[in-house]
Amino acid sequence: MTIPPLRWLVTDLNMVVLPDSDINVLEWEQKVRDSSGAGLWITDDDMRRFVRYNHQMIDGEFFGSPIDSTADDASQAMVRIDFFDSTTVTVTLDRSVIGTSWEFDLFLGPGVPASGIGSRDEEIADEQRRAQEARDGQQIRALVRACLRNARIDEAPALLTQLDAVVDVTPSGPRAWSLALERDDAPRVDLPDGPLPQAARYQTDAEAAGGELLIWVHDGRMQMVELPWCTDAMPTELPRLDQLVFPAGRDAGDGERTP
Repeated sequence: MTIPPLRWLVTDLNMVVLPDSDINVLEWEQKVRDSSGAGLWITDDDMRRFVRYNHQMIDGEFFGSPIDSTADDASQAMVRIDFFDSTTVTVTLDRSVIGTSWEFDLFLGPGVPASGIGSRDEEIADEQRRAQEARDGQQIRALVRACLRNARIDEAPALLTQLDAVVDVTPSGPRAWSLALERDDAPRVDLPDGPLPQAARYQTDAEAAGGELLIWVHDGRMQMVELPWCTDAMPTELPRLDQLVFPAGRDAGDGERTP
């Protein structure tokens, strides 16, 4: 990489230096651990010494910001270099400032667009959020399927076909999810825009009346699922299938009758 002089923020450091190095690794690692705020700020000269005398970077996260920046965090970073568990290194950079060679791309692989230069903790949080959203999406599908199987409307079979065509369940608000259908030929239903009639209710482990499960239709297609609540505080979990309560004592789909 072609990197101009920068000031560097170190948030993690665990390295082995070459035998002829004068770097006291234990002292530097302790400084990082003892640092308050976003991490330990070091000079460009210190960073270049780390590079020159590094033998093995076990773990390390470095953010490079302009020399004249005044931020006390990585918000103005132009490059992030992250070594993880001695086996993985990722580099996020602003190509308008940081240059790379073909050898760099060959070593790390082709670059992919990034919305910003985030931290390892932010990436982990994003991965956890995406995994939770995927689990929630599967649960929403299961809840909608149970509601449609117990719905006393003629359009239920067509709506179940639409459900099979849903390719994405995306959070769109507090306790609300948008449904994206893949196939344009999924049968439309002759229902007015709005929630399906005879909405199911759901319980919580603490409350017999937790809220409702509303399936919204627009232009003949399922568009959104909403779980409004009637408890004092918004529930933090999605209802289970056995917590659904259907109108007129319909079967809950697990062989038991709901009240």
